[in-house]
Amino acid sequence: MSHSNETFSVLDPHAKLKSIKYFTPARTIEEANSLISKVDEIIENYIKTLIPWKKENDTIQHASDSLWDLARIAATKEGKNNTWDFAWDLAWKEASNSTRDNYGWYGGSYISGESARDAARDAAKYAARYMAFESAKNKLNNINPFEHVIELYWMGLKPTYFRKVGEQEKFVIDFPIKMGAKLSLGCYVHGDKQILFTHEWKEYCTNLKPVTEKETQSRTLG
Repeated sequence: MSHSNETFSVLDPHAKLKSIKYFTPARTIEEANSLISKVDEIIENYIKTLIPWKKENDTIQHASDSLWDLARIAATKEGKNNTWDFAWDLAWKEASNSTRDNYGWYGGSYISGESARDAARDAAKYAARYMAFESAKNKLNNINPFEHVIELYWMGLKPTYFRKVGEQEKFVIDFPIKMGAKLSLGCYVHGDKQILFTHEWKEYCTNLKPVTEKETQSRTLG
């Protein structure tokens, strides 16, 4: 993990967000795969905390999106208006700076401004959802699902969303990867035993390339 001297669970909400070093470090495939069991545990806890909010015949992703609206409404009723603005602004700034500094022109990978904005937007969305829920936690079952996603960011990873993989809904996480001098993203689908595919930062889980020649099946994420 990116914070060897800290324990995520003991930090208060603001400290958790402030301590994130977005998308660092870039790891080798072997280093990334060594984190899979921990990542699976976090994702499974995320799913468990979203299930009570999932309506019948609906998707887990829609439950996550709907909970963002419910959290803002509940926080507003508690008189805690726009407590999530701080989280959005902080995550946007830190995530975009980290992407540019470590993987953009300064990092030698020439990632476009658009890719940096996409990464920052996702980070800001999750940070805002996390803080909105925290603001109304006592009205919303006291279990914040988005804390699990924040922990993935704290580990230096790049969570995306629940995606359609085959006929199943799976959570997908990108791992910043270094393969020699090349920097890319390892596309991990929850339930796989390891990272099977990589893609460029600009490709957002498209044009997936197999990590090894043994992985002959292609994959498309919906």
